[in-house]
Amino acid sequence: MNIQLYRPQNILLQNYIEYLYILTRHAEEQPTTYLTFPNIYSMVSISRNAVITAEGNKVTVDFSLESDLVCGLAVRYIQPLLIEYTGAANEISICFKPMGLNAFLEHPLSYYAKNESLENKFHPFIDFLPEMNAIMQIENDDRKIAAMEAYWIGKLKGVSHPFMYQTINDMLLPNDREMTIAEIAQKNGISQKTLIKHFEKHIGKTPSDFRKIVRFRNALKQKGMDDKEVKLTDITYISRYFDQSHMIKDFKALTGYAPKEFFKKMCPTHDGKISWIYPGEG
Repeated sequence: MNIQLYRPQNILLQNYIEYLYILTRHAEEQPTTYLTFPNIYSMVSISRNAVITAEGNKVTVDFSLESDLVCGLAVRYIQPLLIEYTGAANEISICFKPMGLNAFLEHPLSYYAKNESLENKFHPFIDFLPEMNAIMQIENDDRKIAAMEAYWIGKLKGVSHPFMYQTINDMLLPNDREMTIAEIAQKNGISQKTLIKHFEKHIGKTPSDFRKIVRFRNALKQKGMDDKEVKLTDITYISRYFDQSHMIKDFKALTGYAPKEFFKKMCPTHDGKISWIYPGEG
């Protein structure tokens, strides 16, 4: 299995898209299985000649010439997902920043994300399927990514919100003392109930789940910053966990592993943007 990761070349798209990647597999390859973990981003995946089935926390991607295109949206999941590829694969995934995908859509994100799996079919525009099908048939990867960027630029309409951007920044860039969810709501002149409602509507997660994932992803970033061994106590403090027991509890909820075991098994690639675990390895 080969993965090529791209940062958007268009300056406008850089405000909304974190990265794109192309995943390809050859028919003769053995099945590939990996665990992927919750993120604060919204992931749109377009697969050609694929049949995707979901059962519990397992998603299977099978090759089929009878299937033209499968387009999915992953937003709500807050537990690890086991992904298995069999046969050939031709896929593009687009990782949208928090609130990023909303800048292209006619409806709030919750309208398109019905459940926690990767089985949400995503057909947001009338021309989406035919245009995606044409793009996926482009053989040159650079040209394929350029065509994908051009399509999304054509759909960009912008998005504004009276408090969501500020509350997200309050969680991503906390001050010396991390504010509680209630304090963040009060700072922005709204109730905690209103904040929860708008997070679920525009992000697909509750504020508490969003913050839990932010801490988890910050811990991954700290662990992968250099080749030096980073102590778990240091990661606990830098990532804003209350203590190690808090960190262990969150890691088990989000990954199924305690931190020490997780970091031992984790296989980060592409500067840590992709951090998966391959069961049976490590």
